[in-house]
Amino acid sequence: MSRYIIQDAAAHMPGSVRMKHGTYKRLAVLEVERGFDHVAMISARARGVVRVVATWEKLNCGLTERCAYGRALQSARALVADLEERDRRHVNAIVRAFREVT
Repeated sequence: MSRYIIQDAAAHMPGSVRMKHGTYKRLAVLEVERGFDHVAMISARARGVVRVVATWEKLNCGLTERCAYGRALQSARALVADLEERDRRHVNAIVRAFREVT
């Protein structure tokens, strides 16, 4: 059984952009194996990662929750909640079907 986590990392931007406009980050929703709370990189090749569900690239980190990073983080949290609810309903349906058979 896998679970979903939100992972962020620094985005690679040209030096002129970094100095003028601040910090930029990447954000991803990852499906990982049980026991992994954090992975080394946002990639399907990282140890413990089952798949990369969604990514948001080059997000400006502002001072408020209304910045691009803050809005993407809210979207990522909503996506994780939806995915976990869908998995929970799927497991419950399998358990009910098994109980009906036995």
